[in-house]
Amino acid sequence: MIEPQYYSLDVSAAAWWLLGAMAACMAVAACIMWPKLLRVRKQVASDSEAPLPSEGYPSVSVIVYSQAAGHNLRTLLPQILQQDYPSPMEVIVVNDETDDDTENIVSELEIYYPNLYMTFAPERSRSLSRRKLSFTLGIKAARYETVVLTDGNCRIASPVWLRCMMRHVAAGAEVVLGYAEIREAEGSRRLSRRFSWDRNRESVRWLSRAICGLPIRGTALNLAYARRLFFEHKGFSQTLHLKYGDDDVFVNEIATGSNTAVELSDDARVILVESAPDRIAPVERMRREFTARMLPRRPYLSMGLASAMWWGWAGCGIAASVVGLPSLVPATFSLILSLVFCFIAMTQWRRTAVALGNRPLFWTVPWMAWAAPFRTLCYRIRGRRHRKQNLTHLI
Repeated sequence: MIEPQYYSLDVSAAAWWLLGAMAACMAVAACIMWPKLLRVRKQVASDSEAPLPSEGYPSVSVIVYSQAAGHNLRTLLPQILQQDYPSPMEVIVVNDETDDDTENIVSELEIYYPNLYMTFAPERSRSLSRRKLSFTLGIKAARYETVVLTDGNCRIASPVWLRCMMRHVAAGAEVVLGYAEIREAEGSRRLSRRFSWDRNRESVRWLSRAICGLPIRGTALNLAYARRLFFEHKGFSQTLHLKYGDDDVFVNEIATGSNTAVELSDDARVILVESAPDRIAPVERMRREFTARMLPRRPYLSMGLASAMWWGWAGCGIAASVVGLPSLVPATFSLILSLVFCFIAMTQWRRTAVALGNRPLFWTVPWMAWAAPFRTLCYRIRGRRHRKQNLTHLI
């Protein structure tokens, strides 16, 4: 009786071909994703180390969109108004929820800060995006050419936030894409791993493109652009049928490689405080997937190909292990390659998440990467099923 040679290298050519295909899939996935991750980390380090100029800053109008955010404005507004900013600056609060304490809080602060103003979104406005209407009113009310947008639920951690954002305008940029961290309110649950992965993945997608001079979107939590661009593109006229899209579709319209800068330094970030992050995250993800159809497809196809390669190398590895039996050499090679690749991927994603101030994931990265295409498909289906939540009216 001939015993099986478990460690023999004399295995079928098909097994070796499958191992080669597995390595090729890993190489493609690495070539797509790892440069993006490295690019983002380098930008964070570069912006954090760059010195701030002492002069040349433009006059700025900071527009704060407030929807039932009165509880946070008492903290946020002084953080903005007390910025170490050498040029004229005004703050305009657009109140989209008149039944909270926003009006009283702003009235109290106006006594101490003469450059603080407030306007209101009409209560009876229907069949439109109230968020876009609020920003439009704020931009029209602004006295200065450069506007900076943020949200009433945010916090500003650094006194030089505005200088970090505006140094690019001083250098000639007309659009500045900032970044916003999400932190849980005291006593609330931490953002779950799956939504932390979604946020990290989406951040890498649009930030890496913008750093390369191909901006596709931004975040209205921390965004600056010239008022001239707003009026030249007729505001949000291209997306009046969408409730959202003010910070992705509109930015894609006005931002180019020559007029846009990315600011990722620690001092330039704003912090979005959420009391129920796991409840807000899927809604935000569904909105993004719904409006993504109006954005360039290449970044999404690129990330989709990387996810497909994860499934490709896993499938080739399993097939090589089965075809190579009774020899365990293909299975051993497959296991070693998988462990090395996954460890490097986990390390790369964790380092990037830490650089952006997001929740650092490690062991769950492979599982999240494999599940990514299915989660994307689910959110796109949900977005189409709940079109009324994303449209001002059905068209």
